[in-house]
Amino acid sequence: MIITAPAGTPVSPPAASATTPRPAVPSRVLLVAGAVVIALAGMRWNIAALAWVAPVPFLLYLSRQEKHGRWLLLAALMVGLNLQVVKIVTAPLPLVMAFAYGVPIALGTWLTLLAYDQVRRHAGEIWGLYAFPALVALGEVAAYRLSEVGVWGALANTQVENLALLQLAALTGLSGVSFVIAWAGSLIATLLSAREPRRLIGHAVLFLCVLVLVHGYGSVRLFATQGRSVVVAAVVSDLIPTEAVFARHTGVRDNTEALFARSELAADRGARLVVWNEGATLVEKSDEPAFIARGAEIARRRGIDLVLAYVVPLGLKPLSFENKYVWLDEGGRKLETYFKHHPVPGEGSVAGTNALRTLSRPYAAAAGAICYDYDFPAMALAHAAGGAGLVAVPASDWRGIDPYHGQMARVRAIEGGFSLLRPARGATSGAFDAYGRTRATMPFFEENDRVMLASVPTERVPTLYARIGDLPALAYAFVLAAAGVAAWRRRTVRSKEEAGGLT
Repeated sequence: MIITAPAGTPVSPPAASATTPRPAVPSRVLLVAGAVVIALAGMRWNIAALAWVAPVPFLLYLSRQEKHGRWLLLAALMVGLNLQVVKIVTAPLPLVMAFAYGVPIALGTWLTLLAYDQVRRHAGEIWGLYAFPALVALGEVAAYRLSEVGVWGALANTQVENLALLQLAALTGLSGVSFVIAWAGSLIATLLSAREPRRLIGHAVLFLCVLVLVHGYGSVRLFATQGRSVVVAAVVSDLIPTEAVFARHTGVRDNTEALFARSELAADRGARLVVWNEGATLVEKSDEPAFIARGAEIARRRGIDLVLAYVVPLGLKPLSFENKYVWLDEGGRKLETYFKHHPVPGEGSVAGTNALRTLSRPYAAAAGAICYDYDFPAMALAHAAGGAGLVAVPASDWRGIDPYHGQMARVRAIEGGFSLLRPARGATSGAFDAYGRTRATMPFFEENDRVMLASVPTERVPTLYARIGDLPALAYAFVLAAAGVAAWRRRTVRSKEEAGGLT
């Protein structure tokens, strides 16, 4: 029943509580929430869904004029991102390694957010909506092309389990995946802070259409089949390269014998290519010729390609060594000696400068790299340009990045369109095809014979990213340039209006 007041009866105004807007979430709460979410969104034990909303508290915070706000934002990012990286620092790594990565990633994120804030304030909220994902993607391209951080900290890495989404990397590289994720956070924050959210309906629909298309494309692509394949094997060492190993060669001889025996076992099981993990054993410079000759004899006798990955000590104080592999063919001939191109900061290995090669083998066009090298997309692009259909990447990880680092590496296989074999000490060894689909895995922390076999395709799958490389970065830069033009026009119009008002 509706009861109306008689004509002429004064009507009391609504209670103040009914018209007064709810108080905004306190700024400090936004910062704390942002730090917590960003800590949970990435690295080990990550909650992948949180990555899509992780920027929202920080973007909302920036929509307010806060005294000392920028420095509080930096403090929150330092806490959140360093906590995120701390999750992967386990023995034998020192805690300081977390800050070696967490601090630069936090600084880069802070600068990205400040740049977004300038665009939003001067060009408007619509331009800010697109500027944020463009800044994120462009910053990630700059990080892996211009620094030794590589793809660590990339937003796309939070989605390593989402293979359908990761297929976008075949078109745009990793940065395109990060753009889509950052776009979601930017859209949500803009909707929450906008005075007229209805104006953003079209932009929300556009995002949802793109999201559906991206996942639809990835889902269809994952139905693809490939042609001929080859049986490959990962042989993994038990030896952890500690100071005692370098100083006294503790356990080195038994370890080397085990590696050769496991290589023979892999050949018995039908492997055509046998690859050791990174730094699988230690070999003195004077013993290197005899060591390689023994590997060549096994390769020749068993009719296999054998990739001997090992370290050659050069000095103890400071620790320095060669981190390399020697690729032997079925005739025992040395096809390639490769030195790790991207040593982990502080690692001590001598950086290789030799040009990347693709080896023409009877079973595939094959190539190789070592562990951290494949945190740099340029390496995979070079292998794709060489026509590689199979890439071997000997690796050595630790418990804190298992299996996360291997899942990150398989994105290079998607980008380059080739199969990837990644033997890993201290983590899960894996073999993946050109779509990132898992062909085999072998955990390190379980009882097994340290020999993993897999049948992997050997024909390269052409990808757009392999052809154009990081050209999508120009699109991100165009968005930012257009936002700059929009900001200039707004400023010009405002200046004219102010001048007109004075006259």
